[in-house]
Amino acid sequence: MKIGCLLFIFSLALRVAAQQTNFVYTNDGGTPANTVSAFQVNADGSLTLIPGSPFSTGGNGGSSNVDAGKIAIATRERDGFLYAANDIDGTISAFRINRASGNLTPVHGSPFPSGTPNPSSNFSLAASPDGKLLFATDETSTVIHIFAIREESGALAELPHSPVEVDALSQGLRVSPDGRFLVVGLTSINSVGVFAVDKRGNLTPAPGSPFPASGAATAVEVNCESDRVFASDAGLSVIDAYRMPPNGRLTPVSGSPFPSGGSSTINALTLSPDNRHLFTSNLFNDTVSSLTVHANGSLAPVRGSPFQADDFVGAIAATRNGNFLYASSVDESAVDGWSIGPGGV
Repeated sequence: MKIGCLLFIFSLALRVAAQQTNFVYTNDGGTPANTVSAFQVNADGSLTLIPGSPFSTGGNGGSSNVDAGKIAIATRERDGFLYAANDIDGTISAFRINRASGNLTPVHGSPFPSGTPNPSSNFSLAASPDGKLLFATDETSTVIHIFAIREESGALAELPHSPVEVDALSQGLRVSPDGRFLVVGLTSINSVGVFAVDKRGNLTPAPGSPFPASGAATAVEVNCESDRVFASDAGLSVIDAYRMPPNGRLTPVSGSPFPSGGSSTINALTLSPDNRHLFTSNLFNDTVSSLTVHANGSLAPVRGSPFQADDFVGAIAATRNGNFLYASSVDESAVDGWSIGPGGV
């Protein structure tokens, strides 16, 4: 999804450091000096910049794409690490997250190379649930880079079998919560790819992969049970919904695709923590949609959806307790926020 004249393009991630402490992070997409902004979520949902924010990535953000996947968080039992793509440089910056304060400290050796520098590069990142692997793709190439995340330091080391050819331009990555599959939006062939992931980070296509989508799949999401997949497509205001059995073969949910209720391309989507609702950012609509996820994976808008945002909306994330929703306001270098009420309103 190309868009011109944007000075800053945000991607957004959310981290829960302790039971009652939430932090929101944005990849600011700055050029030539990229930064990551960090916010603490207050009790009423308002955001306060963390002292020292924004934090320099040491790279060049740039690009002309409102790509929601330019930031990822890897969590382990004791540590949390944040990864931010520097699109033009073709690098990934790594930070250690302070669990108490949300403060960011650069990892030694950061930023790490990931592909060839390209002024048109637009990265998507995804970490495995166990915090041991990071996947990166650039929609100007047809490969996925796979990195091991060093246990103590958070540094990245590209695996010997990386990069992996997927035979299509890709944008949007998600590792299933059970860690068994990597789901990829294959934009150039209007499909969703599913790859089995083994303990060494090897990728094997699931039976039948790639699977047809309604358009150029640019964002994907997987539910907690790892048996439902949702995808949005560039230029469309509908959501593809699939069933995913243990072998990873996707089949469309009856009635798919489902309308978002907006009239604009869906830039990003995320599930509520209880997986009962799917939220979408309707980029040029200046709205977010809230959709009920039925047991069979079908979608229906909640009362009042879509809900007004302040400007173009990009990446989107909900707090772990499901009380608040945040989206990047890409034309304003800001974060928009909502409280989530009963029934997903």
